[in-house]
Amino acid sequence: MKILYVNDNDLIGRRFNGHDLQIMLNKKKGYEAKQAVIAKQGTDPNTIRLINTEGGYFIRNKCREMEEKLSIQSMIYPFGELLREHPAFKEADIVHYHLLFNHFMSLYSFKHLAQEKPTVWTLHDPWALTGHCVHPIDCKGWLTGCHNCPHLDRYSPLKEDNSHDIWEIKKGIYKDIDIDIVVASPWMLDLVKRSPLTKHFKRTHLIPFGIDTNIFKKNIKHKELRKKMSIDEKSFVIMFRQDEQEWKGLPYIKQLLEKLDQSLNLTILTVGNTGLLDKYKDKFPIIEYEWLNEPEQLVELYSVANLFLMPSIAESFGMMAIEAMGCSLPVVVFEGTALPSVTFAPECGIALEKENPDEFVETVTRLVKSSDECKRRGDTGRKLVEENYNIELYNQRMMKLYDEISARIK
Repeated sequence: MKILYVNDNDLIGRRFNGHDLQIMLNKKKGYEAKQAVIAKQGTDPNTIRLINTEGGYFIRNKCREMEEKLSIQSMIYPFGELLREHPAFKEADIVHYHLLFNHFMSLYSFKHLAQEKPTVWTLHDPWALTGHCVHPIDCKGWLTGCHNCPHLDRYSPLKEDNSHDIWEIKKGIYKDIDIDIVVASPWMLDLVKRSPLTKHFKRTHLIPFGIDTNIFKKNIKHKELRKKMSIDEKSFVIMFRQDEQEWKGLPYIKQLLEKLDQSLNLTILTVGNTGLLDKYKDKFPIIEYEWLNEPEQLVELYSVANLFLMPSIAESFGMMAIEAMGCSLPVVVFEGTALPSVTFAPECGIALEKENPDEFVETVTRLVKSSDECKRRGDTGRKLVEENYNIELYNQRMMKLYDEISARIK
């Protein structure tokens, strides 16, 4: 069986964008997998670069400028047609799409491609359900047609309010295709089933992402790693993603740092952006890393930490929370996203109301002072990851889906 994965890039998000799935399938008897991308960063011979010239990137940039000017999204990019003519697409038995809106494929091309080949689409976020935004957060317009959008500046932004028209275009395209939808969380499954755009799809599959639990586990040399990072062995290390995207919760982190008692022996450890927390460097030691693509590097950070914070106000799964749990860290999240169910709160994760900053401070302070609770929640998290988010379980579920599709189309 030949599977083709389609995404805008290969290595960023490789654990959930089809890249690692491709590598796994090519080791299994009876499967042959490739991935088609716009931006190829790695060297895997089974990864296909759809744009091979500077002229291609020039066209992509001009399309992006035009879409921004016209306030439209994923309507004019031509690279789906390149995919359509590629031997890997023509030979594929199943084509599995991931992030479509990252400036490389027209939804009209997607419609035609999906009509030609058995198609799987993993929805990584609610963009497919809205008039323009990746996360509607507290807005309910996606349920009624995205009329008079009150959040045009929300990622992915529009200069003019064409959100209802985009919503209607998506509706028209989706009604003409028959595909398998994959989501990673009960929260996302609920959105797909409620959306007027997607509730007609008969085959929506809940398949949580997986991690390699042989890699994502607490490094036994964590004390040596602390020395290497110049972290006091008695310091309580709080780790989180430093990110300016509005839904990642950085303002709530800043509120927390403002209110936490300076006498607590804390070290702040971040990955992602840098320089966004300079205001607090006189209060607590802050160690910042840029984004790390290699799992082993992330594991080193998780292994020196005592607590992982993920106060996102919108999240359709939360891979970093699962990775942290795999490394035996307690995790604090907010209600209203996929994270409470994904982290099995309150058994493992601690889910708080974002409107109550004092509760956030009290919870973190309690955990700083309670090594027993941290260990209990960390041990529980590790066990739950092994049982529910093991990469082998994810791989088996995906292969079962491909086998079901193959049997159905014969």
